[in-house]
Amino acid sequence: MVKRYRLDEVAKIKEGNIVPREEYFTNVGVPLVTAEYLKLLMLNGDMEQVSKVNMRFNKCLKCAAVPAKTIILTRAHLKETNKYIYQCENEVCIANDVVAITPNETIILSDYLLHFLSWYPIKERHHLYHIPIDIPMIDIQHKVVQLLNTIQLLLKNKESLITAVEGLPQYFDKFSRQIENHSQHLQHGLNQVHYFYDVMLHKIFKGELYKEMHGSEI
Repeated sequence: MVKRYRLDEVAKIKEGNIVPREEYFTNVGVPLVTAEYLKLLMLNGDMEQVSKVNMRFNKCLKCAAVPAKTIILTRAHLKETNKYIYQCENEVCIANDVVAITPNETIILSDYLLHFLSWYPIKERHHLYHIPIDIPMIDIQHKVVQLLNTIQLLLKNKESLITAVEGLPQYFDKFSRQIENHSQHLQHGLNQVHYFYDVMLHKIFKGELYKEMHGSEI
């Protein structure tokens, strides 16, 4: 069963406040995610590099704190295909140049929403609240997320996998031609995986996959 919701019916959408003054930053505290740091997190996911604020001063700071599993996007560039989007593993504060979306995971899994928002063409920031999303049962979401996360992990490690295979001839000179062919096949295969990922996103979030299933399992 698939049910249609508006995004603001299944998630809390919060916009950040002003960035605190320098004296409120600390070595130990809650990370403050700005648009600039969000771009860095997209690259390496290292939350330790993010500036932190002392929440004891929150009455002065009026920081917008959001819980783990919140999805953060930059307020600018939402319309871009490769928009900046990140899923927090722990509680963070958000600055005034980002938007946080915290899903109600009794209805929609954070990972499912992450893939959806990465795929969905957002027109304007104020449209976020009214985005329509067709949501299947939680058990179906789990299966979809397992599939998409596995594919995404392969794509994330694409360059390192190809580099590792291309480096093998230095250890096996007699098999350099075979290894080169394997490297080409690997690259082609990963390109096909990328295409498959895009097709799956379209099928899932356009509802085509669920129509094809007719109630059967993924």
